[in-house]
Amino acid sequence: MKKPTKIVISFLFILLFVSMISTAIYMSFAEKTQQQTQTADKKTEQTPKTETQKTTQNTQQTPENTEQLSENIEQTPEDMTEETPQIDWTQFSTTDFYDGAFPKIGVCAVTAAIGENILSAFEHNIPEHETMLYYDTIENNIQNLLSGEYDIILSPFLSDDLLSLQQQYYTELELIPIANEAIVFLVSNKNSLQNLYLEDIQNIYSGSITNWENFTREEENIVAYQKPENSLIQYLFYSFVLSKDRIMTPPHQIKQNENRELEKVTSYYDGGEYAIGYDTYYYAYNILFDYNIKMLAIDGIYPTKRNIKRGIYPIMTNYYAIVRTNSSTNSPERNLVQYLISPTGQQLIEQSGYIPLN
Repeated sequence: MKKPTKIVISFLFILLFVSMISTAIYMSFAEKTQQQTQTADKKTEQTPKTETQKTTQNTQQTPENTEQLSENIEQTPEDMTEETPQIDWTQFSTTDFYDGAFPKIGVCAVTAAIGENILSAFEHNIPEHETMLYYDTIENNIQNLLSGEYDIILSPFLSDDLLSLQQQYYTELELIPIANEAIVFLVSNKNSLQNLYLEDIQNIYSGSITNWENFTREEENIVAYQKPENSLIQYLFYSFVLSKDRIMTPPHQIKQNENRELEKVTSYYDGGEYAIGYDTYYYAYNILFDYNIKMLAIDGIYPTKRNIKRGIYPIMTNYYAIVRTNSSTNSPERNLVQYLISPTGQQLIEQSGYIPLN
């Protein structure tokens, strides 16, 4: 082998040897450093919290009695994904009807769940094949109650026109509140708005304010949807928000009916980014609920169940048990009224998806 070649090979062996020694030294140093770090971490974990750390931690906690503005609904995504447990309604039964007849109950669409669950609770007290629950419009329910065909009806707030039916039958009605209800206002989640004042709502629906720039700095027209003229929610809107003579003409949309003819109809709220609409809390929370829309705070107060139950949300009404004033004290319908306002009855109402009185 030539001498230059031997020199090159020797040089390469020397480099390899030096590299191996360097690697060994580095690994030893890294292992020692890691051990020191772990020891320091353990000491840190064992070190008691300072007063500053404790104060910071307490400051981050939110008091339970604080209704934050960002809490526009009580339901969480976890609640929506869980299956609703099957309820044994007989747990809400009492001895009120064990020894007497069960009353004939009239319900409408928005109170049907209460009536159905009452029957489920007292199913053992109702004769087989006997109908005790009747579904109809509010007006027909009132007439059937006044005529004596029904013993009691469960109903929302009654209009003056419906109350005037008492004169035709020479009979007076007694309205007993059994649950709370509220009118809520809905916008898209894309809308940055969180709160409106009642005066703002009135200005929007009277047509005095027409642009979101007044509230969100976005120069977009407000699409203020209304409910159909003869609907319950529209009557409630007239009664508690803005009178019929002050409300503007609603926006319209083109809708295709069964005959494939185009007609103008009063628009329903559709969750559009620049739209606003309204409904009852019961419907919005239990039926309409959609992650793409949100309920607004009114006068700085969100329509949570807690706020409505406490009576601090600004736009509230009730559901009622309605009986004839001449019904006797111990009649089946009076017993049912007493049951519905009792703690057990209020629990049944709450489990049915409504907001109890207290």
